[in-house]
Amino acid sequence: MLFLLFLLLLIVSEWIFLLSIWSIPNTNLASFGFLHLGAILGSIGLFIWGFRNVKMRSNYRLGFSIFGLFVALALPAIIYLIPGLFFLSFGAELARNIGFSLAGLHFIAILYGIFFGRWNWKVRTVDLSFDHLPEAMDGVKILQISDVHIGSFYGQTHKVQKAIDLINSRNADYFLFTGDLVNNKADEFKGWEALFSQIEVKKGKYSILGNHDYGDYISWDYDHEKTANLQELIRLHENVGWTPLLNKAVELKKGFWLLGVENWGRSMFRQSGKLEETLDQTGEGFKLLMSHDPSHFDAQVIHTDIDLTLSGHTHGMQFGIERFGIRWSPVSFVYPKWAGLYQVGKQFLYVNRGFGYIGFPGRVGIYPEITEFTLRRSKAH
Repeated sequence: MLFLLFLLLLIVSEWIFLLSIWSIPNTNLASFGFLHLGAILGSIGLFIWGFRNVKMRSNYRLGFSIFGLFVALALPAIIYLIPGLFFLSFGAELARNIGFSLAGLHFIAILYGIFFGRWNWKVRTVDLSFDHLPEAMDGVKILQISDVHIGSFYGQTHKVQKAIDLINSRNADYFLFTGDLVNNKADEFKGWEALFSQIEVKKGKYSILGNHDYGDYISWDYDHEKTANLQELIRLHENVGWTPLLNKAVELKKGFWLLGVENWGRSMFRQSGKLEETLDQTGEGFKLLMSHDPSHFDAQVIHTDIDLTLSGHTHGMQFGIERFGIRWSPVSFVYPKWAGLYQVGKQFLYVNRGFGYIGFPGRVGIYPEITEFTLRRSKAH
């Protein structure tokens, strides 16, 4: 139903966009209109063909490029819809010109997101104080990344090396990865082990799985192949020096517990996380949870004594705005807690914007993130 509504919106938007272009007596503009229509129809056709072709589903470079072309052409037309309606209804050329300007700006922003935005890693620093943080962990520095989706990088190690160097420059105590290392298959990570093994911290590196890591979104000939794929992915985590915490807890320092659960999301996503079972492995003290999907926080975590939860999953939809005091992304309609820090009572949730990308091969306004947490003991103690 949603797809049909979107398709109807696109058809109406494209038609209004074309009528506005063709209202200008210029042969070149008329030709551009036909070219734009042909390119959109072509990208839709290629996308449907690729979706139905099993071999194409693992060809991320081609599939994502087709989708990127579609977004670059379709979104500006949709942005033009309201100004275009004003122009066609009232003959307001100012509305037409404003609409063309907005559409052009969005087209440029999308191109920037594809060629530069997806490589523009940002370090976001978060300082938090807790009255019961163990003295031994006062001032501890923790780095988080999430949603690498390594299959989307198709071998561009020189780009990712910049992010690894940025991680190492922070001189952190702990490194935490909160899921979605691959898009579908463990094989995507082959050849990247040496690069991710370079990540250096003083005390320890820990990881969990995300919804994409289980291989749920592709077809397998046999169940044992899917099981073997997951086991191989966990082994690759270990090979690069990460300790997977899959419904497990460890005491990093006396009174400081790190917990990791398997993916737990809304009904459309896998719910393999066993929070109660993981909590039973802990004792008194400060508790930091790694849980991939932020919807887990409101559903289960707020009913526990967990102090800080680190998640990812949303990517900030790889599209939005976080400037001039404005903070918005379309993903906020689905995930109210979609990026950054949230607090409920004395509990905190941080949603990482993601390290990589999937589907749309870019990031517009929502840039890839490395999060640096500094935890402090409240001075009252």
